Amino acid sequence: MKNKKPEKINVENNSLGIDFSKSKKIKSYFDKNKFLWSEETTPGPVVGEVATLYTTSKRAMDSIKLEEQKILIDIEKKTKIKLNLLDVQIENNQQ
Repeated sequence: MKNKKPEKINVENNSLGIDFSKSKKIKSYFDKNKFLWSEETTPGPVVGEVATLYTTSKRAMDSIKLEEQKILIDIEKKTKIKLNLLDVQIENNQQ
């Protein structure tokens, strides 16, 4: 009879492609660096080389998109994480 023990899941390597260690570093980066729009945003997961930011206002979304390259360069300098894109999404709190 086969010994069927449960397989331990490694949360850092998962089938969705979410890298939780990078997500924690990106969240820490945004917590330490205060931007004008910081209070209106929440960092989300890092999937591949794309970091997600959730925001509550269109104005904050536009500001982030204007400063995207500057933010990406600063993230790379301070966290040593190379990202290609910030995916900025409006939060849906109406559910």
